[in-house]
Amino acid sequence: MKQWMLGLPLALTITGSAFAGEADQWLERMADALSQTDYQGTLVYLDGSRMETLKVYRSAQDSRERLVVLTGAHREIVRDGDTLICIGAGDPTVAYEGSPLARWEETVNAAQSGMLSEYELVLGDSERVAGYDTQVLALRPHDALRYGYRLWLESETGLPLRIVLEDGDNGKQPLEQLMFTEVQVGVTPAAGDLRPSIPDFNRHYSLGSPTAGAVDVAWSVKNVPAGFVLRSQRHTDAGDHLVYSDGLASVSVYVEPHAGKAQKSSASRAGAVHARAFALGDRRVFVIGKVPAATIERFARGVVAADPR
Repeated sequence: MKQWMLGLPLALTITGSAFAGEADQWLERMADALSQTDYQGTLVYLDGSRMETLKVYRSAQDSRERLVVLTGAHREIVRDGDTLICIGAGDPTVAYEGSPLARWEETVNAAQSGMLSEYELVLGDSERVAGYDTQVLALRPHDALRYGYRLWLESETGLPLRIVLEDGDNGKQPLEQLMFTEVQVGVTPAAGDLRPSIPDFNRHYSLGSPTAGAVDVAWSVKNVPAGFVLRSQRHTDAGDHLVYSDGLASVSVYVEPHAGKAQKSSASRAGAVHARAFALGDRRVFVIGKVPAATIERFARGVVAADPR
């Protein structure tokens, strides 16, 4: 899942290679914690004026996780390996990004493969979150085409206990925040806490994702911002879908046939997510991502037909 709270300015700017190496080590520790550490606790998610509270249960050994939304309509998501079980309203393929924390495993993999070239890792102070000592780690973008993040990593394991998405081009303004208000790190949830509350619920989804280059699509994007590469593409009866990522931020481009109505150009925003829709010949293009509006506009202007059908 998708920001996050006001924090004290970082007191330590890394300029020496020793400190830079230490920041990299914290990122690797976080990846290990996300893949190997059990935990359970209560998360608060802030997105502008919207706030949600979630109960999270995670068993790393069994690759099982259960999220229960405690505010608003009842919603519940259970992950069992690559299978997703969803209860309640909403589109889980949009609302669920693997887990509130698991997406950061991909970020570490991207860092190790050199994909985070457009960000600087910076160590900050030690602070307390939910009763635990943490190390602050920032990922600062090199330009205004992507947001920055600050992570509060539990000192013993590296598990992120607080994550802030901020607009670095606007005085580190917080856009989203995810924070544990209480958590038990290293505690394996009971078997019953990992099962859906409604047995035999039939809304199941696969978390498998298409592989880049697996299919030929008729569209591409030229002049993408530095650092962004095509990570996946797929063609279905509904149209083409391309996903670009810089290892941390991602942008989706949908190119679909017109629905028979005149298509008007429009731009929209929901929290940190920006979107743009417009007509391109006989197609409707929809570009969306958790990036600044200027980045969405850059992608939108670059959509071209690679091999018109």
